[in-house]
Amino acid sequence: MKILLFILFLPLSAYAGMMSFSVSPGIVKFETVQGSVKSFDLNFINQGDNLLKVDVQVMDLKLDANGVPVISKMSKKNGQWGRFVKLDKNSFKLSGKQSKKINVTLKTPRGGYGGGYFAVVFNTSAAKSKNGNKKSKNSMTIGGQIPALFIGEISRMGTRKMQVLKGAINKAPYTEDNPFKFRFLLKNNGTTHANVVGDVLIRHNKKVVGRVRLESGSGLVFPNGERYFVATWDKFAKYANKKLQAEARFSYSGGRATKKMRFIIK
Repeated sequence: MKILLFILFLPLSAYAGMMSFSVSPGIVKFETVQGSVKSFDLNFINQGDNLLKVDVQVMDLKLDANGVPVISKMSKKNGQWGRFVKLDKNSFKLSGKQSKKINVTLKTPRGGYGGGYFAVVFNTSAAKSKNGNKKSKNSMTIGGQIPALFIGEISRMGTRKMQVLKGAINKAPYTEDNPFKFRFLLKNNGTTHANVVGDVLIRHNKKVVGRVRLESGSGLVFPNGERYFVATWDKFAKYANKKLQAEARFSYSGGRATKKMRFIIK
């Protein structure tokens, strides 16, 4: 609660100046080969007016079922390449309106296959003043965190194999705030990431009565990862209480996946 009150009563201009920063690029996609060395530069920009203290670390990366990046402590799991990464800087201080270049070096493991993933995470806080007194030790510090995501692939070594785990429609009543939707869960059983696109064919008495596109942000799915794809259908009302069939069709580099389901609109 104290932190919340502190933020609420802090002037917006001071807060923005203190914690305005960015990292470029935010996402790095690349191809590599076993045993090779890849070098990348990230540019950290302090867009505010105040001195920032920045700690940099390498972490594991995955995407949840909604496509949101999730970072966690570095591990030795297959596909997580964080332990093969070195940074030329692990911490630094940066004045307002200044930028700092950070070099990221990856030595791709021999014997590796498929895709590899990691995040370089910047943890920031307002640097302590040199003129601070003892009482300042109990003062609060606002901090922020921003990751740069690295998505790599060993050329011609990975496989993509998608499986549709399940499909469903949402519950009635259907309104403007709760439109009729199809929802399918897709899993990547391959060894590298896949960019997936899809649609749904709707049939009544074997005749196609509708086609809608499935949406899921970028459609990127990591190995062993699951991803929800959703489509909204606005012409459902005329088929109330009738038996229909939905066929979800997914395509990606190297393959296709489908799922059929029968349903009745109540």
